[in-house]
Amino acid sequence: MRLLVIDDEPMILETIEMTFPDDQVTTCLTAHQGVEAFRSSTPDVVLCDIRLPDMSGMETFERLHLIDAKVPIILMTGRGTSQTAIEAMQRGAFEYILKPFDPDSLIKLVEEAAETSRMTRTPAVVPNDSTDEQQTDASCDPLIGSCPAMQEVYRSIGRVARQNVTVLILGESGTGKEVIARAIYQYSQRSAGRFLAINCAAIPENLLESELFGHEKGAFTGAERKKVGKFELCNDGTLFLDEIGDMTPLMQTKMLRVLQDQTFERVGSLETIHTNARIVAATNRNLQQAMEDKEFRSDLFYRLNVYTIQLPPLRERGEDIVLLANFFLRRFAKELGKEISGYSPEALNLMTQYRWPGNVRELQSVVKYALLLATGIVIVPAYLPDSVRKPESQVKTGARAMESTETRSSRNGTVNLSELTRSLLATGCDDIHRELIGIVDQKIFAEVLEHTNGNLTHAAKRLGITRTTLRTRMEALGMSLERSAKLEMD
Repeated sequence: MRLLVIDDEPMILETIEMTFPDDQVTTCLTAHQGVEAFRSSTPDVVLCDIRLPDMSGMETFERLHLIDAKVPIILMTGRGTSQTAIEAMQRGAFEYILKPFDPDSLIKLVEEAAETSRMTRTPAVVPNDSTDEQQTDASCDPLIGSCPAMQEVYRSIGRVARQNVTVLILGESGTGKEVIARAIYQYSQRSAGRFLAINCAAIPENLLESELFGHEKGAFTGAERKKVGKFELCNDGTLFLDEIGDMTPLMQTKMLRVLQDQTFERVGSLETIHTNARIVAATNRNLQQAMEDKEFRSDLFYRLNVYTIQLPPLRERGEDIVLLANFFLRRFAKELGKEISGYSPEALNLMTQYRWPGNVRELQSVVKYALLLATGIVIVPAYLPDSVRKPESQVKTGARAMESTETRSSRNGTVNLSELTRSLLATGCDDIHRELIGIVDQKIFAEVLEHTNGNLTHAAKRLGITRTTLRTRMEALGMSLERSAKLEMD
């Protein structure tokens, strides 16, 4: 991540550099230096102080925003100048943070801004006759696939992107709903505006309301400052509501009003605010069944269902599995510094026969996992996880044996490697080394994450690996990233 920090206090600059030791941090003491650095480097995120010696904070923000409105700008402010920061947010700033700030809160905020920057700035490219999938790289997120169902998805994006209507994207978890939403945004007439995303299932109801609509200072316990919500921030832009099918009935009612009237109030305020944010919503739930079960409002469904795009599961996409596997191999091999030329026929056969319950997201994790283990120039079956490589019955038998042994070993909080090895030998496991490495990694990661209160960034630093590697290994081992993300938010 490229982070630009503009502040006239050397101590603040030094603190931020120490907070982000693995990122490219550029520091500037004046607004003019910051503007020049912004022009020359195009950072992913900007941290800018409101009070600067040579230019007002608002003027600095306006200049940066004029150069590139898609770069998230986080303002740093003292308690006496928060109103200026709020005004800047209403004009397009990403967020503001009060000094002195907590490093963990700053890390969370900057990572959220960096993810927003990625979604806004990384093109989601719909293929055409001139697209060469062999030449695609990390500068874009191409929609890979040539099966009839995906061809219809591409046609749907072309039909609806430039129309200012609500879009509902349906599909199983991991099918790529976010990439489709970004493609709609980037091919739309709002592509110069903001694209913000929020997972409606990952945030408690009271916090979700605040995230979407904002709140006034003192509106509830912990509301220490005024907050501008996503609907207000996304004026003239696009708001992606992921997993909207998991909204509570109360939030569904509030969402219906916004879609009907394009108005809302911040929590704790009676002031009516208008928004023209375009809504793209997505869910993996069967909304027809949810309506029959009285779990989802039919009037909200019909408001969302102006235009629907149905994404096919990966198991129904035939040769697209090979296309995607090769694309992810090229992308992640470059990212991880691996020189891998491809897959063996046996490995590809296993991958095409697998049912992929986690869809494209699971395929990404499998490719990363295989690359981390690979020592040669070709991905062979031995580098694939057991879920892909072994018959289901054998995996379950080995898992039961390991679970039983782990239960006995955990009585005193330790892992008995000798006992585990004997148990795996007894089950006929032919990949004992990898099984044991996985068990040990799970124990190590769990202990370090507990020590760092679930903060992935700090845990990766203590482990001596990158945050990306830690996330990849945790995904491959089936460890919960949601719990860690929640702990990071806390």
